[in-house]
Amino acid sequence: MAFEFDTIDPAGDLPDTGVDVFGPLAGLSAEALVSTAAYSASMNAANTCRTLMAASLLHEQREEDYLHRRSELHSGRANSINDLLDTTADALAGGDPYTEYGPNGFEQATAELGAALNLTAAEARDLIRTGDAMRYRLPLTGTALACGRIDLGRFLIALKRTDFVDDATMPIVDAHLAEAILAREPMSTTRFTALADQIVHKHAPDAVRRRNDHATRDRGVTIRPDRFQPGQSRLAGHLPHTDAAALNAQLTAIANTVHPRDGRTIAQRRADALLALAHGTRTLICQCPDCTPAPAEHDLDTPTPDDEPTDHNEPAPTPAETATAAIDSDTATEPDAAPEPDAECSCSCIGCGAPRPTFHIIGNLTTLMGLDNDPGMLDGHGLVDADTMRRLLAEAHRIVVTTGIRDEPSDADAQAAAAATRYVPSRKLQSLVRAGELCCTFPGCNQPVWAVDLDHTHPYDHRNPDRGGKTSERNLKPLCRFHHRIKTFGNWRDHQDDYLAVWFEAPTGHTYLGNPFNGRDLFNSLRTQPPDHPARQRLADERTARTTTHRRQLDEWDTANPPPF
Repeated sequence: MAFEFDTIDPAGDLPDTGVDVFGPLAGLSAEALVSTAAYSASMNAANTCRTLMAASLLHEQREEDYLHRRSELHSGRANSINDLLDTTADALAGGDPYTEYGPNGFEQATAELGAALNLTAAEARDLIRTGDAMRYRLPLTGTALACGRIDLGRFLIALKRTDFVDDATMPIVDAHLAEAILAREPMSTTRFTALADQIVHKHAPDAVRRRNDHATRDRGVTIRPDRFQPGQSRLAGHLPHTDAAALNAQLTAIANTVHPRDGRTIAQRRADALLALAHGTRTLICQCPDCTPAPAEHDLDTPTPDDEPTDHNEPAPTPAETATAAIDSDTATEPDAAPEPDAECSCSCIGCGAPRPTFHIIGNLTTLMGLDNDPGMLDGHGLVDADTMRRLLAEAHRIVVTTGIRDEPSDADAQAAAAATRYVPSRKLQSLVRAGELCCTFPGCNQPVWAVDLDHTHPYDHRNPDRGGKTSERNLKPLCRFHHRIKTFGNWRDHQDDYLAVWFEAPTGHTYLGNPFNGRDLFNSLRTQPPDHPARQRLADERTARTTTHRRQLDEWDTANPPPF
């Protein structure tokens, strides 16, 4: 590695005289720069682990010093009955008998860490708590952090997802989580969260129920002025993820009720949709050129009624007369009423009526039938428990997804072969491909799988479909629009093996696995076996023959040597 880490003074003041800190990096190739960035990230994770451990150890030392100092000043024994009664009365009144001994060890460690690392008191307290959890609740997962297999953000995800696991079950959850991390390639935060949730759902179902109850109690919405942007306010809220998914889908559905030529962005339309819901409507007023009338032309030389002189002797109308006139006016409209789109609109109309919000849930049919309690996947929000999934799917539109494996050829296989030569996959094939993934398959991307494109790994040949890449499960993968364009035009190479693992090769030659944890790990029924091959069939036949020969020899020996031996 060309970068020299000893060019900075250990005291952290200034670089050595005449040393260019960034000079060694400037001369590296693109391949070396990517390797340097990855190595630095792993070293940063290891240093973060050391920082957390130091914070926890400092807290323990300061707590021991505090207890030792308190024991020297007061042994805890009462000199008389009256002293015991006074101490008891103070405790019942809510008083702290140890306030006279000053800050405790936790407060002392918080102050020292805050001063040393330039942190606020709240940040220093979180650092100490995280270090304590790494040492005592998630020691094996903390080892993955020390090895650089995960970063601090993913460790905090593991910490939060296991927050409601009891101490007796925690070692089991920690062991399975660390094993899963070390057995897989690095993954995006969405996949890592699903991995942690799956382990918690399997080994600590009571923690899932407690977490759901806490999410229901902790719901709330706040609106306050933005401190950094004058004229704006910030809206924040906490909702159970199922309710949040329904609200998110409703905002998107309302935002899509306008014509395609509406000049607002999707974010602006979603904000307007929230305001529309606040006003009791479920549609937006379209602002496309066909629905927005052009401003009326006005001759400046022609006086308007507002410009005509008024008779000051005429009495002013009463409030009641004014209200009546406003209501009876032909030009008055309801403030929240959305006008109907123009019948002669040149752009294609999305449709009339209230929009239908849509969000996707994936689950096993056996769970829906009550045969097991495996969790389901709420697209874009994470895992949901079996009871919640059954409740949401009770009145939902359901599609049964199968892997399409058959023992014998049939008409359906012929239809599937014909469909493989079409560019656009069928709805069931789209559902099958999306159900097998959790998000965009590009490394590190978290875009929800139902909001991205489906990309042909081997490009589809539009001129000769029989010669190009097939439209099948083994040749399709979800990619968001950004990474779809990067893969197509950015000199990236991708490969999809027989087990549907997606590999990406960067222009620098580095290779990454895009889906180390996916929907097939959550739902085993979606797993597929590689297609038959003569080489594998030959080895399978040999294995069957050896097994049959061995069993026949055992039967012959048992026949020749009947008991008693």
